[in-house]
Amino acid sequence: MNTVDRDRVAALWPRPVAEDDKYSRGVVGLVAGSEAFPGAAALCASGAVRSGAGMVRYVGPRRAQDLVLHHRPEVVVHDPADAADLLPRSTAWVIGPGVADHPGQDAVIGAVLASGTPLVVDAGALAACVRSRAAGARQTPPDRVLLTPHESELVDALGALRHDVTHDDVRRDRAGHARLLAETARATVLLKGSRTLIASPGGGVAALPEAPAWLATAGSGDVLAGVAGTLLASGLTAADAGFAAAWIHARAGEAASGGGPLAALDVADALPAAIAELLAD
Repeated sequence: MNTVDRDRVAALWPRPVAEDDKYSRGVVGLVAGSEAFPGAAALCASGAVRSGAGMVRYVGPRRAQDLVLHHRPEVVVHDPADAADLLPRSTAWVIGPGVADHPGQDAVIGAVLASGTPLVVDAGALAACVRSRAAGARQTPPDRVLLTPHESELVDALGALRHDVTHDDVRRDRAGHARLLAETARATVLLKGSRTLIASPGGGVAALPEAPAWLATAGSGDVLAGVAGTLLASGLTAADAGFAAAWIHARAGEAASGGGPLAALDVADALPAAIAELLAD
């Protein structure tokens, strides 16, 4: 396995130039959150905004819209019914964090999967995505699709593809099962954990340095998905976006924690300083 280091992430990280505007810096579309889990939408949006997206569009129910705007008033919100009819223009999409049983959001997720746009796929959208890609519906190339499961979601995603694996199986061979999902779904896989792994179809597996254990907290993955969406929207490949997002997420977690407990929104708020430190000469 290859280890991702600071110099590589610094070389990958997008830097704005004087000629940039909000559109050229990347527009991130989000289908996240729900009536049951509105916080996922706010956390995902915060991750995208605080990591440098030029613009963020959010699609979800009214309760989640209100929470997103409370935390991030710069985000443009869209009703799912309108977005399903005319998909908002975005450079990359993040779909699935906190999504739960909303027909309108499901329709938008289907439209995103058919659009060919680069995408980050998490939680509630993983099963639909891996099934469609395994069946041959691969409008977005493998190097522009980033799946971001944790262990349980990896087990479920492989189960959706008729691979009967258990949590113990995955723990015995995390890299092998991440690679299995990458090959079957023809997509890049970021397997979250204390040591995050990145597996690309037809390629090897890269390991991130061990992240702070305090990052194992509700909503942390939603922030990570937003960061990865920003990097995909900047033009990075799925593997590079996954590498850089996981690395900076861990560094922001270290800063937010200071050796003690943290909340997911603390990680998002620590991103700008972590990125500034990364890019400092």
